[in-house]
Amino acid sequence: MKVAKFGGSSVANAGQFKKVQAIVKANDDRRVVVVSAAGKSDDEPIKVTDLLIEIERLRDAHENYQPIFDHVAKRFVEIRDELGLTVEIEDDLRKISDRIHNCSHDYLVSRGEYLTAKLMADFLGFQFVDAARFMIFDGDQIDYKASIQRLNKIISTGYQIVVPGFYGVDKNGEIRIMPRGGGDISGSIMANLVDADLYENWTDVSGIKMADPRIINNSRKINELTYEELQELSYMGISVFQEEAIQPVKEQQIPIAILNTNHPEEDGTLVVDSVNSDPNQLITGIAGKKDYVVISVSKYQLNKRLDIMAKIFSVIQKFGVSFDYVPSGTDSFSFLARRTEVADKLDVIINALENDCDLDSVKLEKNIALVAAVSYQLSKRPAIAGRILDLLDDSQIKIHLVIQEGSDIKVVFGVSNEDYERTIAKIYRDVNLKAKKLKMVI
Repeated sequence: MKVAKFGGSSVANAGQFKKVQAIVKANDDRRVVVVSAAGKSDDEPIKVTDLLIEIERLRDAHENYQPIFDHVAKRFVEIRDELGLTVEIEDDLRKISDRIHNCSHDYLVSRGEYLTAKLMADFLGFQFVDAARFMIFDGDQIDYKASIQRLNKIISTGYQIVVPGFYGVDKNGEIRIMPRGGGDISGSIMANLVDADLYENWTDVSGIKMADPRIINNSRKINELTYEELQELSYMGISVFQEEAIQPVKEQQIPIAILNTNHPEEDGTLVVDSVNSDPNQLITGIAGKKDYVVISVSKYQLNKRLDIMAKIFSVIQKFGVSFDYVPSGTDSFSFLARRTEVADKLDVIINALENDCDLDSVKLEKNIALVAAVSYQLSKRPAIAGRILDLLDDSQIKIHLVIQEGSDIKVVFGVSNEDYERTIAKIYRDVNLKAKKLKMVI
């Protein structure tokens, strides 16, 4: 049994609905369908979710939001009419309109998924099951036991259902949304709840590329990778799959297939627990992010000075900035954060570290990009990282930072923003292409 999740671009208009129908009907095992809100298309440059967020902004500013709501309503009515459906979507739109003036953020923003799923269920001839009926939050986490119990009361043998992604309800029955990209998370949770044999994530690309295709033309596709490799690549910036969506299927050892709604005939990427590694494929994937700041602090034998370490972390925590931190020697630590996270707090943080923590030095580097090379080979053959460093050094790319733990499956290089694309290109073109040569040396 398969759970098939379709992203916003896959349900953007009536034409995309027809593609989804062809995919679902091609295999009777696709019995659970999860949909995002209607996304962008050639005729619609703005996602429905973003339009709903704008409606909320205008409402809170006491400005006229009605024209935007009318546009949202028109999109759903046009999809309904073009597909020849009978569902009375106007009734749902009227109920939403009546609640806009005092509804919660989560309720309003989740209505795109709700309306899209209503139409999709009617189009497929499946049962519509509102996620609010069974997807139960306990704090910030899903209560799997309670959710399964409720779901089992709804579905029957041989069920075929469509579920809106992105939201559930809290213990009080109030709508709760997930992070952006929550459609992936909802699909993954559904796969867990029904113990699926496969979780299909249908999007607008044919699997995951080894490197960003905007940087590497005709980047090779990754045919198979592990849950851990996907998690690291997602964390480091690939946008094909949401990082938080991995754990629910990983717990049940449910494979993930990342596929293209527009080209279902093309192979995608399969994510599994373990793969048979090609010894000549040293790197599985490369990903990264720009615009980091790096704060490096040093003190003689800092690793033994727990009192000073406590002061450092107290300063960092006081300003509410989400830093990653790594030891960079027995005498030093480095703290990394996105520039947008630090904003105007950076100078104050530096001053506090210099004045309050009895350090030998505090060094700040801006405009740093992080580039991660990910592969299980790295945990087995850590010298690969050194060979990559040699290749980058040959290209005169200055390395500001290297992060690799002994058992890690990724190595992260900090380079200047201006060297970001060149670093990815160098690793992509030279490391795997020279794998046989490297294998003789390592």
